[in-house]
Amino acid sequence: MSDRDFSGFDADTISEVVRQPPLDDLRSAARSRRQRRTGGVALALVVVFAGMVALPLVARTGGDGWAEPTPIPQARDRATQLFMTGPNSGVGVTIDSCTIRFRYTDDGGRSWSDYDAARYQATSCRAYGVGYADLRISVLGDRSYLIRDGDLTRLSTDYGRTWRDAAQAMVAVPAFPEKARAVSCQDGCSAIQRPLAVDPSTGTVYQLRGKPTSLVPPHSIYESADGTIWVTYWPGDLDVMVVARSVDRGATWNTWRPPKGADVRAVVGLSEQEAYLLIDPPPPPGAPPMTVVGPVQLLRTTDGGRNWADVGTDLPDTQETLEITVGADGSLLVAESDNFALETDPPPTNTSRLWTSRDDGRHFTVEQAYRRDDGGVGAAPGLAWLYGRDDMTVTGPDHVLLTSDGKTWTRFPLPD
Repeated sequence: MSDRDFSGFDADTISEVVRQPPLDDLRSAARSRRQRRTGGVALALVVVFAGMVALPLVARTGGDGWAEPTPIPQARDRATQLFMTGPNSGVGVTIDSCTIRFRYTDDGGRSWSDYDAARYQATSCRAYGVGYADLRISVLGDRSYLIRDGDLTRLSTDYGRTWRDAAQAMVAVPAFPEKARAVSCQDGCSAIQRPLAVDPSTGTVYQLRGKPTSLVPPHSIYESADGTIWVTYWPGDLDVMVVARSVDRGATWNTWRPPKGADVRAVVGLSEQEAYLLIDPPPPPGAPPMTVVGPVQLLRTTDGGRNWADVGTDLPDTQETLEITVGADGSLLVAESDNFALETDPPPTNTSRLWTSRDDGRHFTVEQAYRRDDGGVGAAPGLAWLYGRDDMTVTGPDHVLLTSDGKTWTRFPLPD
């Protein structure tokens, strides 16, 4: 299928408009969007000295575009962000004084690898009263972790024990091998600059050779059950969002552009023909570009992206964090997290929710509302989870509630 088969697509326009914008422009756009909703991956992670904590999925943005540190002197533990790699396996990422630690579990969180077995010391770490580093982190698989540390990009394929230059460590291929699994972004694509795939048995990371589909990094990546890869690209202030689909392991791509000014939150694919886009609709003519115009919209295609229709979803009018995935039973799962300010005294009680739809996204119902202080959420293909902590006297989650269908829930402990 030619890329010109897609409605609204013009290759010359895309080539002219979608250029790599200056990094400062991307940061400016990201800052503006984060002011509308938190929960996307920040362009910089702020990490704090022992005795303080940075919560996953939460940042307060300053005027210069970088996330500002928010010390919590009473916090006594470290916060772990969970990246699921399977129904019972995952990687917990902890940041402590510019040291990143990775811990792995394959038994549903009952046991984790040693605390100091896998670590990375940020070279971009600077001291501004607290530890500070320009970091982007992506877990690609059980043993494969990618870090952008300032101008450096480092890759580990041995559970974080050793690190190499990512460009030299990745294997360039014209198409992803059948045995490799495309990397689906969790909590944003963060360190991922182009679609990647990982061989689960060896940890080998593959990148596509040749000209990329877009000159800007991906904003969301999702591999459907039949192996179709769906990607959205986010070119910052250019207001041209690109959606791409590959049915041949990344060898060729078809592309489509949503309405000018629309803010694509994520794409999820069910098959070669069917996928959903979760978007913030474009502002009305004459309104400022970042104007919030109402509830999110859910678009659906059943013909491989040629046409997209608004399903008329009843998802709430919210600017909170929304993570979307396809459940094991084909249902749509949307995890919602309240935004809140860390400096609130007393701190608010935060609620995270799991919304489920079994009628193609038209109607959603709350399957779980979880009030456990943290309020964070996460999602991966076939899985969604809500962060929580039992002991409210300390900060940072100590477990998540995990589901594959919104009906059955499993408590998944996080590492101590």
